Amino acid sequence: MRFGSATALRIYHYPPMRTRFLVLALVPLPLAAQARDSIIAVSSTQTMRIAPDRASFYLLVEGTAETTADALARVNTKLKAVTDALKTFGSRVSLNRPMDYGVGPAPANGYPPPSSMATNVARSIMRVQLNRPEQLAQVIAAALAAGASGSSSLVFESTVADSVRRARIGEVLNSSRLDAEAIANSLGARLGALVSVSVNGPFGYQGPSVLSFDNRYAQPPSQPPEIVVSTNVNVSYRIVR
Repeated sequence: MRFGSATALRIYHYPPMRTRFLVLALVPLPLAAQARDSIIAVSSTQTMRIAPDRASFYLLVEGTAETTADALARVNTKLKAVTDALKTFGSRVSLNRPMDYGVGPAPANGYPPPSSMATNVARSIMRVQLNRPEQLAQVIAAALAAGASGSSSLVFESTVADSVRRARIGEVLNSSRLDAEAIANSLGARLGALVSVSVNGPFGYQGPSVLSFDNRYAQPPSQPPEIVVSTNVNVSYRIVR
């Protein structure tokens, strides 16, 4: 009886254990295959060009004299005259605090240099920003007439660039999804759930990397009067086979 009882127990327990083992062994295989080859990543970009509503540039002011102290005093006098001239434009013009740009011996023109030439030159620069870019010529002309020696290349800006970029995010997301669907269909699959999404918009404006105030020498490329706004979206989707 003990031997028969042991046999009955073996018949009862082993088949369910084998069945459970097979189920656990078979189910993870397709899941593992999907985890290895079920994600597609798509990147879409939309670029727009908008008109600027601000412009900025640097003014160069120079003062020459026989001594460095007199050169500095002369450049400060010219700076005040230039500042006063630009203040007549009111809120249309914003002026940053002037910065000393150096003082030292003045470059000699010709050889031998004339004995009566001033021996030292002091330079200062001042950043000027306009909220009416169409008045650039008038502002620069007023600064030069008041004593400025020259102006730098122009930088155009936009106060609505962020808003424009955000308004296009939905369009770019939709374009990314359509591309992802096309990729999934070409693979004989269909698009599944969204896995991740990131948005970045390389846009904006930077100051000139090189300041050149003399047109006789090579100038850096001038920025066109427009702002390029780019909206970039990166998405990842799961595909279902």
